[in-house]
Amino acid sequence: MFSLTCSELFGLLQMGDSAFPIGGFSFSAGLEGAVAEGMVASVDDLEQYTRATLWNAARADAIAALEAYRAIGKSRLELLPTIEARLMELKLPPEARTATLRMGSRLAALVRQTSPSPLVARWGEMVDSGALHPSLPIAQAIAAALSDVGEVGLFALHLYGTASMVLGASLRLMRGVSHVATQRILGSLAPLVGQLYELYGSATIEQMSGFAPLLDVAASLHERGTSRLFMN
Repeated sequence: MFSLTCSELFGLLQMGDSAFPIGGFSFSAGLEGAVAEGMVASVDDLEQYTRATLWNAARADAIAALEAYRAIGKSRLELLPTIEARLMELKLPPEARTATLRMGSRLAALVRQTSPSPLVARWGEMVDSGALHPSLPIAQAIAAALSDVGEVGLFALHLYGTASMVLGASLRLMRGVSHVATQRILGSLAPLVGQLYELYGSATIEQMSGFAPLLDVAASLHERGTSRLFMN
């Protein structure tokens, strides 16, 4: 059974808080397109869509975050561009690339402003030189290394943020979806997150996968939409 220390848990709660200013509320992970086309029309549909989103995140972004975290722990920051390039190759919809880069950029700016250190300085130099984009998983790995949340905490953090993004968007997109319903769904996802960590917590970048037809179609529909609440 995995456990976090008090300080690790505190750092994790800070990064996972809805007030954390990285812009996750601006994106819907394709949910807006799925709702507009009737692909997601009920609370049960929403739960299944959220679960699919977590599976996709666990097999790609979360692995990238963990691999980056391990590279940072070994002082091998030169490995980060390779990890990030592999991740971006798997993101077929432009919307998915935009989301990870914009949220990563905001998190990078926040970390650089609030947590100056030799690690952050070196990472900042790589970003400023263009050697590395501030994608969200890499930025989360840097923040996790500074906050001592560990690999388990980092994995949970990324998936919690992903689920929160989808469920938060649903409150603005779907009639009949309440805060109580989204919290019920969020609570039901905890066992799945544990299962996903068991499956992918030790995976390498070579094992990352971006195969997610439902999510890619939803994102494509959103990109072609003429009326949007969320960024694409």
